[in-house]
Amino acid sequence: SAPCHPLPPENDPEGKGVVVDPDAKLEEELIVRPTSETIIWNTYKGWIQSYRDLPILCNQWANVVRWEMRTRLFLRTAEFLWQEGHTAHATKEEAIEEATRMIHVYQKFVEEWMGVPVIVGHKSPNERFAGAVDTLTIEALMQDGKALQSGTSHFLGQNFAKAFDVQYINKEGKLEYVWATSWGVSTRLMGALIMAHSDNNGLVLPPKLAPIQVVLIPIYKGEEQMRQIVERLRTIAEELKSKG
Repeated sequence: SAPCHPLPPENDPEGKGVVVDPDAKLEEELIVRPTSETIIWNTYKGWIQSYRDLPILCNQWANVVRWEMRTRLFLRTAEFLWQEGHTAHATKEEAIEEATRMIHVYQKFVEEWMGVPVIVGHKSPNERFAGAVDTLTIEALMQDGKALQSGTSHFLGQNFAKAFDVQYINKEGKLEYVWATSWGVSTRLMGALIMAHSDNNGLVLPPKLAPIQVVLIPIYKGEEQMRQIVERLRTIAEELKSKG
């Protein structure tokens, strides 16, 4: 098959995408995607039959492509790496709980490890992820006063389950559509890290992510003083290393 990219439904009623180069035959079909819901939900359709199969979670680190007109390094690129998760649940309440839990996982990592404070909130209907019932977001404030979306978690309701016909047999023996979430963070976090901490002199990393936390610089006069100071610094260095 040739490389494909998606077309609007009215131009591509069968959802096959458009063939970019009919002569570029590949052993395996390659489809450029902005996110992985289509892949995941086609897979879930074959995996989920019973309530015993739920809940289910797929997590992956992958690359995706967006049709960005104005790119900016780390913040908005045509292709980027990210971590994404997709879950399916038997109940609405369980799915909402999972979406909420994951946005706080991201919040904890960004605040405690990256040292970047964020605001947790809900996206407006216009900014909500397509197909989501609700989108939770963490927004980080940069030095230029602008907010940067740093991670999202979506409660998808039963929208994707209905679109891909993913049903399960509940405990009463009846068919029901599953409830779902998806969530992710990307290399945009690297941009947030740089913009929040660094300055005109270069990269500044918070202690938990920096490979070196402390630098000991001896200041001395003469070789004898240097020997004494270096000996003392070795003791201090060992004490610091023992504390992690």
